[in-house]
Amino acid sequence: MKGKKSKKEIAIMIILLVLGIIFVSPILLLVMNSFKPYKDMIYNFLSLPIPFTMENYAVAIQRMDFFRVFLNSVIVTGLTVFFGVIFSFMAAYGISHIRSKKGKFLYFLFTMGQIIPFHTIMIALQTMTAELKLNNKLWVLVCLYIGFHSAFGIFTYVGFLKSIPKELEEAACIDGCGVVRTMVQVIFPLVKPTSITIGVLFFLWTWNDFLMPSLMISDSNKRTLTVMIYMFKSNASSEWNLLIAALTLSIIPIVVLYILAQKYITSGITAGAIKM
Repeated sequence: MKGKKSKKEIAIMIILLVLGIIFVSPILLLVMNSFKPYKDMIYNFLSLPIPFTMENYAVAIQRMDFFRVFLNSVIVTGLTVFFGVIFSFMAAYGISHIRSKKGKFLYFLFTMGQIIPFHTIMIALQTMTAELKLNNKLWVLVCLYIGFHSAFGIFTYVGFLKSIPKELEEAACIDGCGVVRTMVQVIFPLVKPTSITIGVLFFLWTWNDFLMPSLMISDSNKRTLTVMIYMFKSNASSEWNLLIAALTLSIIPIVVLYILAQKYITSGITAGAIKM
């Protein structure tokens, strides 16, 4: 049995290793070729970056006005994550305490956002914001992201909050804690893994999104990184070495965040699905 088990484990490890190489290789190739001159990238795409050059990054940063669009993306993504997590938790906390059919109706109403695709309402949404003179405003983009992302946040939080014993809140009430203090000081620390998971997913969805900022933002000074990379591709379509350098710069925050929060992602999603 032990021999069979060890062979099975070895086979699983080999399969996982192969899958890992398949998934990681595009990123490695992207990074490697970002340090190559144009000719080396075209004719020796799979080779190591020899000679090594940083010129691609310097030119891409200058042409894209990288730091400005990077700051726009940081502002939009940061505000979306911060307020999205807070609003999702507050709404989920209230819904989880309503035991009647009203609570189930509110829960269904909020989570309907996961069912309706953005593509079905994007034209109407863009027209409405233009009529109200709300286009080209980053705070409007933040509000839209919070509204769309909160459906998933509420869905995940409610599942976890319903698994917390009510005796814990009753004990806090006996100790003199009000509703707000109980929510902030007692319950919120318990949902830390779930909050980090939701925050990471909100970050990924917002940072990588192209469709909404391309519809809502036409001012070149307020474009986000994904939109500017698309515009840069159009302007420098034949200079793939510069485009690869720009793409590499755009994925650095995602890779860093995922490495730092990796251990919380699986546990947070699992915790949110314990009890519905």
